[in-house]
Amino acid sequence: MAKKDLNRIGIILLFFMMFLSPFIENTRGIFIPIFKDDFMVSNTMISTMILVSSIIGLGVSLYGGILIEKIGQKKTLMLAALLIGLGIAIQIVTPEFSLFFIGFIPITMGINLYNVSVNTIIPIIFVGSKTIAMNLLHFMYGAGSTTSQNLVGRYLDKGTTWREMYGFLFIVYIVVIIIFNFAKIPDAHVEKNIVTNKNGIFKEPLLYAFGIALGFYAFAEQGISLWLTNYLKETFGFRESIGARYLGIFFLLFAIGRLLGGFIVQRKGVFKSVIFSLTVSFILMLGGILLGEKYIIIISISGLFFSIVFPSIMSFVSNVFKERPAYATGVILAFVSIGINGMNFLMGVLTDGIGANLSIFLIPFSLLVSITSVIYIKNHDKVKNYKGEIHEENNKK
Repeated sequence: MAKKDLNRIGIILLFFMMFLSPFIENTRGIFIPIFKDDFMVSNTMISTMILVSSIIGLGVSLYGGILIEKIGQKKTLMLAALLIGLGIAIQIVTPEFSLFFIGFIPITMGINLYNVSVNTIIPIIFVGSKTIAMNLLHFMYGAGSTTSQNLVGRYLDKGTTWREMYGFLFIVYIVVIIIFNFAKIPDAHVEKNIVTNKNGIFKEPLLYAFGIALGFYAFAEQGISLWLTNYLKETFGFRESIGARYLGIFFLLFAIGRLLGGFIVQRKGVFKSVIFSLTVSFILMLGGILLGEKYIIIISISGLFFSIVFPSIMSFVSNVFKERPAYATGVILAFVSIGINGMNFLMGVLTDGIGANLSIFLIPFSLLVSITSVIYIKNHDKVKNYKGEIHEENNKK
């Protein structure tokens, strides 16, 4: 088999695994009532399982980069697929909730390992078009979310059990692991002469700026998904179905933006595109809230501008932290996880304390924080002096 074909197989696998990720992550909400009935457990037990999985995922994101540096990208990706397959296998065969609980641990570890690895390797493979590639990669996650939820709903209506569906998914991951043996995937390079101490990177202010920019943005994106329907119901008395309609428009435009946005970012530049998109998202989000009931559609339209932010910022993390790209990516993704969980907790507390009509302002506030952090990154000396795509963008001015 030719080397070119091997590269093509590796690229297809990277994108296909992103497509597969939501088949476990984003179908849990559908399966939770079934899990409760099958294992006769409470909502508290289910939420405990999800919380523990999130904490373990945070740890994997934090140290995943170190593992990538030691064993390489290909072995890490294969390990991620093995862990996910192992977790699914445990859940399929177990009659006890305790073992089912344990099965979620390798699944979470595998998904987080994959996320750290793929967000590092895509900018290396697609050097000249990494923003396009990163946006298309994250579009695959959205496509997987839509596909998985529709398929699960359809097969549940046909009487297919969750174990049967998980069984098919297990087979798919086994096939992925087998095909990985024929794939050629490059490893992220570590500049040993720049920073080799794993703690040295924590002295870099840019690391925290990236974490804040992406963490607050990610909360804003997820916050719309989690809290918009509740806001519309409590503030305007809208039915859940109406909230779902507005969310549907938001994520439809979000998917379109992620599919096409990378080409615009590649042409206009990462910083100009991200700051513009965040600013328009902030204006639309705040405007939709302030204008009230008749203008909620404005919030949905913001999905088009939300779409490019996360993958576009991630596309140049490896360039800024070229000394340890995998480790930096893992730490930043850990910060993102902390930001999402912490801000969602605050959102819940504020909603109970001051009401949904006021707590919703936390979402545009988070966008404003993200804008400020991205501007700081853009103007940092290390970014200005970088001789590459980012440097060229600054010179366009």
